[in-house]
Amino acid sequence: MKIKLIVFSMLFLFAGNAYAFGIFNIPYNSSDSTFNKLAMRVYSSNSPYTYSSGAYTYNALPIMTTMSGCKLISIIRRTQGFNNKDIENYKVCNGAISEVKNTNPAGWDNLPNGIKPVINNTIQEARQYGKATANYYGYRIIAKTGAYVGQITVYVLNGIKLTAIMNF
Repeated sequence: MKIKLIVFSMLFLFAGNAYAFGIFNIPYNSSDSTFNKLAMRVYSSNSPYTYSSGAYTYNALPIMTTMSGCKLISIIRRTQGFNNKDIENYKVCNGAISEVKNTNPAGWDNLPNGIKPVINNTIQEARQYGKATANYYGYRIIAKTGAYVGQITVYVLNGIKLTAIMNF
């Protein structure tokens, strides 16, 4: 009985550590090199880029530049015929990828309730000044005017992870 308990405890501890270290959350760029190539292209040009290959369409977006000069870039991969999105988030510093994290988009309904008034205020400021940013308990809200008159694009980041992207 003791051996079973020890084996079970070891498996439980290993599974917890494996999940915490991201073994079960493998970045998409490890199986698809297109993500890294697009991240470096957007880093160099500092402009968005769209690329299609087979059943995939990639939208690479420069989100922001940090105070230290690093660029946060998110790449959204959509599969043709499906409603899924794979998002890979990059932090690129001095021409080298320093951090990569993947996320699944949350959308308006899955964001914390307290952040919604902050997003609405940020949208109003962006309507007046062309862009606006705000912070909310680890989240960063970035609002920018879009290509269409009156359209505001809102990016919600949690660290370097793009949690939501919405148009208003």
